[in-house]
Amino acid sequence: MGTTPSRRTFLIAALASVAGLLLFAAFRYVSSSATIEIVDAEYGVPGRTCKAGAEVKRHASEACGGFRPRCLVSVSTGWCGDPAPGAMKTLTVDYTCGATHKRASAVDGTGLVLSCP
Repeated sequence: MGTTPSRRTFLIAALASVAGLLLFAAFRYVSSSATIEIVDAEYGVPGRTCKAGAEVKRHASEACGGFRPRCLVSVSTGWCGDPAPGAMKTLTVDYTCGATHKRASAVDGTGLVLSCP
């Protein structure tokens, strides 16, 4: 019976430590100071593209929740029509993370990850 209270105390302390670390990690993720701001977006193939900036900006804003440092944008003809029927198209997005300029690209049917370090 003498070891039971110390074992309980150890388990409670260990669980509290893990919970504290998880809470800290969640807070850091949510309160990241770098936010994703879409500068420009283009969808299509070389020579046959359309500007998708406004739609990507709206979708990224919804997907990122306005503050998340990482979000996923699905790539499809829904952005601005189909500028090159029958061809595999690419969505290219120029964006900023605070003062850092970044570019990401992905092809039809995949997801484009926008992230801020």
